[in-house]
Amino acid sequence: MAEKTGGLEKMKYDFPTEAVLEVQIKGTWYRVTSREFRSFDGNRRFTKPQRQPGLGLKDSNDIIFDTYEYNGPLYLYGSNKVVEPLNNEQIVNSPYYDKTKKISGDRS
Repeated sequence: MAEKTGGLEKMKYDFPTEAVLEVQIKGTWYRVTSREFRSFDGNRRFTKPQRQPGLGLKDSNDIIFDTYEYNGPLYLYGSNKVVEPLNNEQIVNSPYYDKTKKISGDRS
């Protein structure tokens, strides 16, 4: 049986993961995953409905959405280590992530 090597830490999510998560790169907003959102060093926002729509909703135009700017902590990708923002519009990679990405690239 293989030994597990890293990637076992439970990630902290200080925002609603069920919301539409977006990051801004060069003035354009892009949808991202929760992992990317928490590690993106730039403008972040999330959008969610004011209330959960019920069953039998006849018209989706009845749903009202609110968008919130997110100014929470910035984490190294794949870890719970908080880092200081530089506002460089990039994902803050950890050395562990860079190492595993290189290994994955070498295998293909």
